[in-house]
Amino acid sequence: MGDHIEESIATKENTKDVFRAGRALGEVLVDTPIYQEFLSALKAINSDPEIQRIAAQMRSHQSALQMGIDGQKHQDELNRLQAELEALPIVQDYRQAEMKALDLFRSLDDFISQAIGFPFAHNAHRSGCSCGG
Repeated sequence: MGDHIEESIATKENTKDVFRAGRALGEVLVDTPIYQEFLSALKAINSDPEIQRIAAQMRSHQSALQMGIDGQKHQDELNRLQAELEALPIVQDYRQAEMKALDLFRSLDDFISQAIGFPFAHNAHRSGCSCGG
């Protein structure tokens, strides 16, 4: 019985260490120039009036498509708006920042996966959720 209690305590301490390490890693990642650049680009596109205008039009066409109204016309307009959106310099800047951040996260995942001997991100799950996740 004593061994079981000691194992339980050790497991809880190891779990706390893992959570502390995860939190510390997150704090370091948030402070990286790559992630800060991504956040700045995200903020810029979320507050850009031209993007808001295009996004509103896109939502309108998506709603029409979901309701089955004149599908081809709305799909064509949705495609045109998507191309217009992607051509904006602010969106291109965002896409570049997004790719840099993804590369950083993939590199980190590769590093952690190699260190622990199994795919880290693939096996990472949120904890404490009552929704089964």
